[in-house]
Amino acid sequence: MNSLKLLKQVLFTAVLSASAAVSSLAMQADPASSAEASSSTAAFEDSVAYAMVAIVIAVVAGGILMWRRIRPTTNAPTYSYENSVQAKSAKPRVSTLDDDHVDMEQELEWFRKAKRSSERLDRRKPKADRRGSSRRLGDLVVPEFQDVDENSARAFQEKMRRIQYAQLPINSFIQLTEARDFDKLPISADPALLSAIEQAQEEFEEDETVRELALKILAVFRSRNSVEALSQMALYDLSSNLRSRAVAILTDFDHESVFETILLACADPTREVRAAAARGLFRLSFDRAEAWKRLIATEDRFRMSHAVRAAIESGIVQKSFDRLLSDDMKIAYEAFVLVALVIRSGEFAPVFDTIRNSRDDRVKMALLHVLSVVKEPAGAAELESLMSLDLSKDVGLRLKETIDSYHQTAVA
Repeated sequence: MNSLKLLKQVLFTAVLSASAAVSSLAMQADPASSAEASSSTAAFEDSVAYAMVAIVIAVVAGGILMWRRIRPTTNAPTYSYENSVQAKSAKPRVSTLDDDHVDMEQELEWFRKAKRSSERLDRRKPKADRRGSSRRLGDLVVPEFQDVDENSARAFQEKMRRIQYAQLPINSFIQLTEARDFDKLPISADPALLSAIEQAQEEFEEDETVRELALKILAVFRSRNSVEALSQMALYDLSSNLRSRAVAILTDFDHESVFETILLACADPTREVRAAAARGLFRLSFDRAEAWKRLIATEDRFRMSHAVRAAIESGIVQKSFDRLLSDDMKIAYEAFVLVALVIRSGEFAPVFDTIRNSRDDRVKMALLHVLSVVKEPAGAAELESLMSLDLSKDVGLRLKETIDSYHQTAVA
């Protein structure tokens, strides 16, 4: 109210000043007072200036007063525990039992509200968790549906595997073809080579340094008699260093005649020689399937058995069982010929052990397919013993067909 009165007084003073200015203008316009025009001009200008200043001051003062009345004097109260405590601490209180009771009720009310809001936040969970919980709950409630789904999926997978197996190259191999001939290396009669061959033999030269020099001379001559001398050193020399170096030289020759020696070196008692033979065996560029077939063509049971044992000890035979299922025709055919060599040599224990213990029915069926192609009579008894095993329907049917093929061959 005091502010409104002050505003009215300021506005009234401004109006009076303006009226005085207007009266001065009227007096200046009167011709009777023309003599006093020059003296009143200065007074007129001063009065106008005063009036303008008074009007500006009045407007500014009025604006300030209106802004102060419109502006809120206190902030809006916020919902928080701290504001509640501050508000109650600002009030003068008299320590009585009733007041303490009222304050405790308010404190508990604030605590309940805060607790309910935190519980609502905790109950909010991601949708993924709720879906996962519902799935787990479903598994517990109806387990028979889960068993049906798992059985159906397993049956579908087995069906797809059978279809895939029927399309593998292994099923197209129905016989062993004859091995192709290769160009044999020439025999050299060079005196230096003949001298080196003689010095490379331990019964003629016990000094390892001399045999090492002879090994370097043999490496220069790529001939049949140098390959024979290097093969003897690779297999029987007392020095493991010279044996491994001889294997490396034979690998560099990269000829079909060095295959059997490198294969036998894979079973060397020294790790250094076995490593050199393993590297050399897979660095050879000629067709290894033809090399396996040439061993079968020898029909030498001792020679074949010796080569197969070296292949078993080096792990080549076990790897070939899985390679029977390869989609690559070349890889599958090489594995097929190697397994045929294993069966023909009479060292077929790894084949029947895999049929008994393998978890992949396709591997079992592939091995039975090779057995039905080779038809080694010594394996008939082992085939009969497999009938007592708990085999799948497809494997049991394939086993029966293989046994029948053996019986037909025996009758013929």
